Amino acid sequence: MDKMIHLSLNSLDIALRKQAISAQNLSNVNVTGFRRDVYENFGTLYLRAEDQLDTRAFAVTTGSGEFDEQQGRMRATHQPTDLAIDGKGYFVSKRNDLENSLTRRGDMSVSTDGNLVNGQGALILSETLQPIQVPPFRELYVREDGKLLIEPINGEPGVTQLIGSIGLVSGEGQQMRKDLDGEIRPADGAPIVTDQNVNVKQGYIEESNVSVIDELVASMGYQRSYEMNLKLIKLASDLDQGTASLLRMPSN
Repeated sequence: MDKMIHLSLNSLDIALRKQAISAQNLSNVNVTGFRRDVYENFGTLYLRAEDQLDTRAFAVTTGSGEFDEQQGRMRATHQPTDLAIDGKGYFVSKRNDLENSLTRRGDMSVSTDGNLVNGQGALILSETLQPIQVPPFRELYVREDGKLLIEPINGEPGVTQLIGSIGLVSGEGQQMRKDLDGEIRPADGAPIVTDQNVNVKQGYIEESNVSVIDELVASMGYQRSYEMNLKLIKLASDLDQGTASLLRMPSN
């Protein structure tokens, strides 16, 4: 009976974690470039040898920060500061005092102090991992390799000036994860190094890769699992009480 209760409690814990992740995904369904969080892998921890009768097994997390790297839908906006990555890869960003990180969020603008930022307010860094200063411009052009060119507001029409290059990371051969601060970084903790081997599209943004229908269906499944395991715990408790009552019966 004890094992049955432990098993049900572990299942309840897993169902609650999965529900929390699904709720997190749904809350970010409209966030540009958001990468859907996936459920952590769970293994089993045995407190004693697996083949013993009194073994106790508990679920343990064997991976964290995993996310779905499938590309979201590309939507044309025709805004020169809206950028999307076609295929694999990331922009390099820096938010507040956090470490440099990677992002797919490309709803960009020029801040009041002239820096290129995304919709989250994070600085978009250059190929050399420095903030990108954007002078006043008449037109802005972003090449597929991330190079930024402008027609200066006081310059001759049609004459462009190279002002920098957006830092890009392909991520080839690297596994990425979301850290506790929600930012994407190499899973092995290696420093971010740009390689510019990424295809950038100007005038587009990438929508989140969260499917509302999939998340709602999954959430209902987790709720059913939660309720079923609550019933199993109640059943185990009733059986335990029944057994105890039988043991207390006087013998003739």
